[in-house]
Amino acid sequence: MQNTGHTWIEVIKEKLSGLRYGQILLTVHDGRIVQIERTEKTRLEASSLKNPQPTRED
Repeated sequence: MQNTGHTWIEVIKEKLSGLRYGQILLTVHDGRIVQIERTEKTRLEASSLKNPQPTRED
């Protein structure tokens, strides 16, 4: 990840913004955060399996 003047805390807050279901993965080398990954999931309502509607807004 290139240094764009953001602190790691700002980048993590940005990745968390709007995330309803998913995970944030921090990779640490020698005590330093070197990578941040965001995985977002879309969950379907159990009652709407016949006509699935995603629970997040695109």
